[in-house]
Amino acid sequence: MGIYNLEKLFSPSVVAVVGRCSCSLQSKEWQLYSNLAEAGGNPVYMVSGELQCSCDCPIPQDRHYRSLEDLPEAPGLVFTFAPLAEIPEQVDICGSLGVVGLIITVVKRSLADDLHEAEILRRAKRLKLRIFGFNSRGFMVPGARINVSLFDIPARDGGLALLSQSGAVITSMLGDARERGIGFSHVISLGALSDIDFGDMIDFLGWSARVSCILLYIENLKDVKKFMSACRSVARIKPIVAIKAGKSELGREVIKKHTGCPAGEDRVYDTAFRRAGIIRVDTVDELLEAGDLLIKSCVPAGARLGIVTNSGGLGVLAVDGLAQKGITVTALSTTLGERMREYIAPYSGSLDPICIAGDADCLRYRKVLDFCLEAREFDIMIVVVVLSHWLDPVPMVEEMRAKAAAAKVNLVYVWLGDRIQYESEALALSDKRTKICFSIEDAVLSCHYALRYYDKLSKLVVIPQRYSREVDYCQESLLRARNRIKEFLVSESLQLSSYQSRELLAYYGLPVNPSVKVTSFNEVVESVAIRSYPIVMKLDHQKLLHKSDHGAVLLNLRSEDAVAKGVERLKQVAAAAGLAETGLTLEDMVENVDYEINLGSRRDVEFGPYIFLGAGGLQARVVADEEVILPPLDRLLARKLIARTRMAECHKIRPFDLVKLEEIIVRVAQMIVDLPELETVVMHPLVIANDRFIVVDAKITLNDRGVVSPHHLSTVPYPNQYEFNETLRDGTAVLIRPIKPEDAAAHYEMVASFSPQTRYYRFFSLREEITPEQMVRFTQIDYDRDVAIIAEIERDGKKMSIGVNRLVYYPHSEEYEFAVVVTDAWQGSGVGRLLMEKLIYIARDRGIEEIFGLVLRDNISMMRFIKSFGFEIVGSEYDVFRIRLNLRKEHSETTRMRPLPRVIF
Repeated sequence: MGIYNLEKLFSPSVVAVVGRCSCSLQSKEWQLYSNLAEAGGNPVYMVSGELQCSCDCPIPQDRHYRSLEDLPEAPGLVFTFAPLAEIPEQVDICGSLGVVGLIITVVKRSLADDLHEAEILRRAKRLKLRIFGFNSRGFMVPGARINVSLFDIPARDGGLALLSQSGAVITSMLGDARERGIGFSHVISLGALSDIDFGDMIDFLGWSARVSCILLYIENLKDVKKFMSACRSVARIKPIVAIKAGKSELGREVIKKHTGCPAGEDRVYDTAFRRAGIIRVDTVDELLEAGDLLIKSCVPAGARLGIVTNSGGLGVLAVDGLAQKGITVTALSTTLGERMREYIAPYSGSLDPICIAGDADCLRYRKVLDFCLEAREFDIMIVVVVLSHWLDPVPMVEEMRAKAAAAKVNLVYVWLGDRIQYESEALALSDKRTKICFSIEDAVLSCHYALRYYDKLSKLVVIPQRYSREVDYCQESLLRARNRIKEFLVSESLQLSSYQSRELLAYYGLPVNPSVKVTSFNEVVESVAIRSYPIVMKLDHQKLLHKSDHGAVLLNLRSEDAVAKGVERLKQVAAAAGLAETGLTLEDMVENVDYEINLGSRRDVEFGPYIFLGAGGLQARVVADEEVILPPLDRLLARKLIARTRMAECHKIRPFDLVKLEEIIVRVAQMIVDLPELETVVMHPLVIANDRFIVVDAKITLNDRGVVSPHHLSTVPYPNQYEFNETLRDGTAVLIRPIKPEDAAAHYEMVASFSPQTRYYRFFSLREEITPEQMVRFTQIDYDRDVAIIAEIERDGKKMSIGVNRLVYYPHSEEYEFAVVVTDAWQGSGVGRLLMEKLIYIARDRGIEEIFGLVLRDNISMMRFIKSFGFEIVGSEYDVFRIRLNLRKEHSETTRMRPLPRVIF
């Protein structure tokens, strides 16, 4: 149900606690009641099946009721301690009372509980009742004085939102946060993710002004695609930091027993987090520390880092600390270096890092920092200050704050000396651009997390296309591959032989070693006659996964006699393996091999298909030396994958064609995107010999899950199937296509060209500028949820955007709103109609049943325009009409758009 009713759930007017009456101050019921009462934000009632408690119950008697129906006012939220067998009935009662949320704290313990869970969820979905749990300890919203939780440590108000599947992890973090003075906007115990999950909560919290950073403790995910979609959307505007439990195989087994659901491979989570823009940490302490540091500084404008210090030794420690985090200090340019050297030479200073000597005063610091800010060569600077009686850092920081803000440079000061004397001043002087630390380690960590977030944001704009134009392959090959897979599935051949596997790979232009399939010695002789020795002869059967282990591969056959003996030997191997029907394959012997590579795809239990790349050979079967990445891929992502493997280092020693390897990886990824039936693809080995890449052997297994592309992927590709080349009424060629992040500059120009009337009709206001945050939301969309298509023309060699049409998904109401606008110069050209036709086509193609829009009452031309497409007025408020188009209806030929073919290549 997405984020439906979550706003109401987190701001309940009345809370009811369903449990047993207890006189114990150690009972969970009393802990929850006291938390609610102490927070004071909500009236709370106890429902225990008893009107009066016979024991000395700490809960006031006037707060006791026998049933939810007896309460004097309807609750908005119910927290139940009841056994699972009783909760289905409670769900029905909650639905009749208009309750929006139910928190279930009990744990499933038997197979019968699985049946109860299914029934609870079935009824809750019908009643649109949202559920936290099972095994949830509730939530806190400190700023709203809401504490519907079992935690005995209250959270103070702040900007961190904490989401965790483990209540114990929350307890440990609350204690640490209290000691550090760290506050939270929300603290939420999600439990088993039966209904409300990470994706829902990230969607909900992502656009909350209360939230500055989201912290996650994850054991597993229920809806990977929703999670990835939500993270990619929200991470663009605020950081998300996560710790993932279950790195080891044993840890994943424990998670499965604990949650009832399997957890995916840790390395796949790692690459998924990178793709989603999530900063991953390893410990709970790091999780809290990273969140606290990130909300106290703004994102640097770049990754260039400099150091200014009055201590050479401390400068070295800073350089070493940064290097351990993978951060390199940026070298000064020749111009800045000469200017700096001339100034600090009298003080025996040095460069890289910039050391201005131990007797430096505030004037020298200010002068050096002025040089750096004027040169615009750094985005973030560590300023190490060893305090002394002649050096008061406060005036220096006060003067540099405005200059650093103007230059968009983050300054991280390290004050070393009398901390107690300066602690209050440091707190008052710190802001988003200025941070004051009291140790080199804290400064390094601050830069580390800021630069990691910058790096995540820069990578979020990389969205490969569904149909790659970076490699050449034709639609006919794609169709042949699909038809061949259908044949295999019909014949129930799910594990393909090497010959069959390479046949599929060849359709995608992968460099397979050509082979010929034969069944007799005579056929072998005939085949050898048209090729040259030496040759390789193999048994070809899907059951032989590692042919060399069975002696089913004969190398370097150089004569007819050797071939004859080889045939007899392979017959014996087949008989010993119990293979009654098998054939032989002949192929050229690949000699002078420089490298063996292991490349292919497997399927993760949570994230679906992923690409792997590593060293090949026997070692790869013993200890996997692989890096992984999620499809789809482009050359840039393929290059990043290679850079994380040993192949990048090998290339420095014995060079090979890196560009060709990138292409091969992209082709494999495209194959995985196109063919959801592929369970595993293993090209082992892919060899490099004589400067050529050759797939010597391959193994493919199939599994038809009934899913069509690209719905089997956890990351949604750029939908270039929705690109259309059209012509306007005056003959101008126009490209209608989905928007991309790199369209931001053209989008700014387009909005700037709007007349006041166009601006008012589009935005319902006369606002002059689009903020960077708004532009991010306009151009870096989530293609899995939203649609935004632009009309692009070319004038004097420059591409221009002349219109845009959007379809925005609102998860809280599960509705889609469209908004179309055309620049003034191109209104009446027909581009608006094209944008509307294409948007309606895309919406229908994606199975959307209804879209709505808002139009100002006096926008007469727009009303005429949308009525021509079949829109109806369904409501109005003030001067705004609400219009709706039912896409399930068939419209007249004049309003129904002609069928449009999908553009694939």
